[in-house]
Amino acid sequence: MRQAFIVDAVRTPRARRKGKFSNIHPADLLTYPLNALKDRNKLPLEQVQDVVMGCVTQTGEQGWCIARTAVLAAGWPISVPATTVNRLCGSGQQATNFVAMGIQCGTYDLAVSGGLEHMTRCTMFSDIGGEESKFLKKLYPDLVQQGMAAEILSETYKLSRSQLDEYAYNSHQRAVKARSEGRFAKSIIKVPYQDEQGKECWLDFDDNIRPDASVQSLAGLKTVFKDGGVITAGNASAIVDGTAAILLSSENKIKELKLKPRARIVSMAAVGSAPRIMLTGPIAASQQALNQAGLKVSDIDVWEINEAFAPVPLVTLQQLGVDPTKVNVNGGGISLGHPLGATGAMLIGTALDELERSNKRYALITMCIGLGMGIATIIERC
Repeated sequence: MRQAFIVDAVRTPRARRKGKFSNIHPADLLTYPLNALKDRNKLPLEQVQDVVMGCVTQTGEQGWCIARTAVLAAGWPISVPATTVNRLCGSGQQATNFVAMGIQCGTYDLAVSGGLEHMTRCTMFSDIGGEESKFLKKLYPDLVQQGMAAEILSETYKLSRSQLDEYAYNSHQRAVKARSEGRFAKSIIKVPYQDEQGKECWLDFDDNIRPDASVQSLAGLKTVFKDGGVITAGNASAIVDGTAAILLSSENKIKELKLKPRARIVSMAAVGSAPRIMLTGPIAASQQALNQAGLKVSDIDVWEINEAFAPVPLVTLQQLGVDPTKVNVNGGGISLGHPLGATGAMLIGTALDELERSNKRYALITMCIGLGMGIATIIERC
C-alpha cells in the first residue's frame, strides 16, 4: 500500500460566536486556508484531484455542497472537484482520513482535506431532525443530547465538578502559554474583518482564550443541562467560527512537485460506541488505531483529545493510561473553541506543529462524536 503524507496544514483563527467573523460568508471564510495552501506551497491547482471538507450543519449558507462553493469562491480552476462530508464532530478529521485513504489506494496523488463551521451564521442544531425517527426511538428510547451524555459520562466515571473545572482552567492556561509563545503562528492564516466602526482589521489569533479564567470563576457558573449536575459553559467546548485545510500527497507527487512532506499518515480508525453515553468513542478508536499501527500508548508523544466536554479527555486518558502531560498541551476545545466540522482538521495541524516544535515522532488525534462514535488518526513527523 502507498503512503499518504501531509505537506501542509493551515487554519483560520477561531473567532468567538457573533464576533469578528459575523459578516463573512462560510464559503468565503474557507477560501483563506485554501489559498494559503496554494500560496505557501506554490501549488499547481490544476493537479489537485479533489477537495474534501467536513461540515456538520449542512443547511442554509453551509448547504448545497459548501466545499465546492468555497473552491469556486477561492478562484480555483473549475476542474477541481469538491465534496462535503458529515461525521458530526469528527467531520474534518474524517475528511482527512478519506483523502489519505484515496492516496493510499492510488485514487489520488494530490488532494486537499479540511473542514469548516460558521456557528454564528449556521447555528448549531439548525439541521436536526433525524432524532425524530420512529424506528430509532423504538430501538433507542433513552437517547439524550450531548450535554446530558457528558453528565452521564461524569457520573459513570465518578468525576467531580471540581475536577472538571480544574481541567478547564488548565486548558485556558495551556492555551494562553501556547499563544504567547507563538506556537500557533505556523498554522494560523490571518483573516480581515470590519470592526464596529467599519474599519478593516485583521484577526491573527484565537480570540476565545480567557487569560483571566480561574478555578473560582469557573466554580461560580451554573450547570446547563442538569440541576445539581457538573457540566457548565466553562467546562464545555466554546462555540466559535473557523475553517481549516490540509494538503496531502503521495510520495511520487511530492518528488515530482518538489514538495516537502511534514508528516506521514500512520493509521486511521472510526468506531461506533454506545449512543446514550455517546462520548466514549475515543477510547476504542484510539486502541484500534494503535493496534493497526503496531504501537503502544506509550509510543505516542503528543495526544490531541478533543475537549467537547472536560470529562471526555479525562476519561479517555484514564482508560487508556495516557500520561496527562502529553494531552492537549496547547489547550483545546474548552479554551480555543470547537468549530464542529473544522475541529478535527485543526487538531491534526496543531498536533503536527507540536511534533515539530518539540522534535517528537508520533501524535494521535481523537474525537468523540454524536450518536455514539469515535475517530482517531496517528501521524508520524517526517
